[in-house]
Amino acid sequence: MGRVAFLFAGQGAQVPGMAGDVKDLPKVKKLFELAESVRPGVVEKMLSGTQEELNRTLLTQPSMFLADLAYAYVREEEKGAPDCVCGFSVGEVPALCFAGALSEEDAFRAIVRRAELMEAYTERVKGSMIAVVKLPADKVESLCDGENTHPANYNGALQTVVACKAEAEEAFLARVKEAGGRGMKLRVSGMFHCPELAPEAEEFEKFLRTLAWKAPRLDVYANLTAAPYEGDFAATLAAQMRSPVRFTATVAAMKARGVDEFIEVGPGNVLTGLVQRG
Repeated sequence: MGRVAFLFAGQGAQVPGMAGDVKDLPKVKKLFELAESVRPGVVEKMLSGTQEELNRTLLTQPSMFLADLAYAYVREEEKGAPDCVCGFSVGEVPALCFAGALSEEDAFRAIVRRAELMEAYTERVKGSMIAVVKLPADKVESLCDGENTHPANYNGALQTVVACKAEAEEAFLARVKEAGGRGMKLRVSGMFHCPELAPEAEEFEKFLRTLAWKAPRLDVYANLTAAPYEGDFAATLAAQMRSPVRFTATVAAMKARGVDEFIEVGPGNVLTGLVQRG
């Protein structure tokens, strides 16, 4: 019998009204009440905010945390506990919470702090995330200059997302087109998972070290290493902010350990689509 993995969706998957269909379930209702006590108004904005409002990092990240965790609780009741979990970018925080590495309150405070730091960062550094398709990862890497453009998300054999400074977008898209690929700007408010985020990652690590970490009840695969968390959890989670998301390698590692069913928790099915396409 195969093993099951829950995939926690990341920034870009947000949609108005997400988690509204499960908000009255007891465990979800308790989670949302806790979130309101920490960040008043966040649940109302998540449930009734516009797409434009939800796309703002300061709201996107806490909202995705709540929606991901809510859907994970529902899926666990329906199908039982998974064997392991993986979160894509911001989804790694609810994944760690679900696995028991952090309490709901500590994890939610962490996501709020992460969002604050990254919102401030988007004011400091202007840029975007550009999904490049039809080109292998090594070709996309060759199109990045390491200064204005950086590989940020390794999503599949022919899909890599690049963090790109605003002033470099036009030239980068032209290089992609010339190479036979296609570039599309994603629905996020800045360029993430790149070295420019180093100062914010350092501040985030300081905050994470104030939290009460515990051994998780199941394996949590890290974006940073494409392997289960071990050792210094705070350092690993903080470093993820300034490093590429190794999703393709993570899926391969889970499959190598017998995972043959991937269940996406969160709004939509972006991650399971990536798994299917390989």
